Amino acid sequence: MTAGRQINTANSGFRPEALSRAYALLAQWVAEKRIPGAVVAVGRSQVLLPPQAFGFAALEPEKRTLTIDTVYDLASLTKVVATTTCTLIMLEQGAFRLDDTVRHFIPEFLHENITIRHLLTHTSGLPAWKPLYQLGTTPEEMMAALYRMPPAYETGSKVEYSCLGFILLGELLNRIAGKPLNLLAEELVFAPLKLQDTAFLPGLRLKERAAPTEPDRKTGQYLQGVVHDENARHLGGVAGNAGLFSTAYDLAVFCQMYLNKGVYAKKQVLSPDTVELAITNHTPGLNSSRGLGWVIKGNHPYSSAGDLFSPSSYGHTGFTGTSIWIDPELDLYLVLLTNGVHPSRQQAQHIRLRPLLANAVAAAVSTQYQER
Repeated sequence: MTAGRQINTANSGFRPEALSRAYALLAQWVAEKRIPGAVVAVGRSQVLLPPQAFGFAALEPEKRTLTIDTVYDLASLTKVVATTTCTLIMLEQGAFRLDDTVRHFIPEFLHENITIRHLLTHTSGLPAWKPLYQLGTTPEEMMAALYRMPPAYETGSKVEYSCLGFILLGELLNRIAGKPLNLLAEELVFAPLKLQDTAFLPGLRLKERAAPTEPDRKTGQYLQGVVHDENARHLGGVAGNAGLFSTAYDLAVFCQMYLNKGVYAKKQVLSPDTVELAITNHTPGLNSSRGLGWVIKGNHPYSSAGDLFSPSSYGHTGFTGTSIWIDPELDLYLVLLTNGVHPSRQQAQHIRLRPLLANAVAAAVSTQYQER
C-alpha cells in the first residue's frame, strides 16, 4: 500500500527500476506484517524525491493508514537534528570551545574532566542510561541526580552511547543560551530551514497526524504526539536525547542541508568547515567511530547503513524506529521512519530492515549522474 506521490526519477540520479525494488521491499515488509508501516525519503544534494508511504500509522486501538506527512516521534534522532546542530551553531557563534569542561557551565556537575567534546562523541564515562524519572520526582531533582551520577568507565577510554550525556548537553545549551532547547532549536535550525512539521511538544495540528507508539504504563492510553522516552517525558518533553517530532520531508530537507555542507535553499545554516568537523572521526582507535553527535560508518560491521554506503557516510538511529544516513561520496541521503515500538516494543524488526533498505537504495544510485 503506497500513499506517496507519483515518482519522477528523470535526471534524479537514480535508476528507476532499482529504486522501485527498494520501495517494493518496504511494501513487502508491511504485507508480511513485520512492520506496521514506513515512510521513506531519498535524494541527492540537488534532488529531493517525494517521500513514499507504506502501510499503517496505527494498528491499535484502530487501524489508520499512513501518509507521507505522518508525524513520527524521532527518539534519538533528536540528538543530531536538534542538540548536535544547535551545539555546532553555538560553537560557530563563539559560545564555547569543544574542550571546555561541562562543569565550567554547570558548577553542580561533579566531574571535572568531562568536556563538551566527550558528550558529543559519547566518550564521557557517563552510563548509557539510567531511569532518572525514578531518581527524582521533578525535572530539577532528575537533573541533580544526573549531576551526581558516578562514572561507568574512565573518560575518553571508549565509546559508550549515552542518552544521559545528551540530556546533560541539552541542559548545558540551555544554560549558555538562556532558553530551553525547543526554543533554541526553533530559532537556530527549524526556522532557517523552514521546517513546518518539526517540533518538541507538538501542538494539536501535529499530534493529530502523529503515529502512536506504546501505551502509557500509567494510563494505558497509546502515546500519540507525546514523547516515548521516559526520561524525556518526565523532563517535560524537551530533552537533549529525545522529544523531537517530525516528518520524512522535513528530515530530507535537514539531510540535504548537511549534504550541501551546511546550505539549503541559499540559506547558510552551518559553515562547510563545521560540517566537515562534525563528520570527521573523533574516536580513532576506540571501539566505535564517532563524529560530533554523528555515527561514522567507517569499516565497522553490522552498520544500519548496510554494506553499500561508503565508509565516510554518517547517520543516526532512533529507538522508535527512525533513522537517517547521509553519504557524501555517493551524494545520497536516506530517511526511514517506521513505528517499530507499536503496538509494543517487542517486535523491533526495523533493526533488520534498515541495512537491507540501505543496500537497495545505494544500489539505485546512477553512476551517470555521479560523472556529470
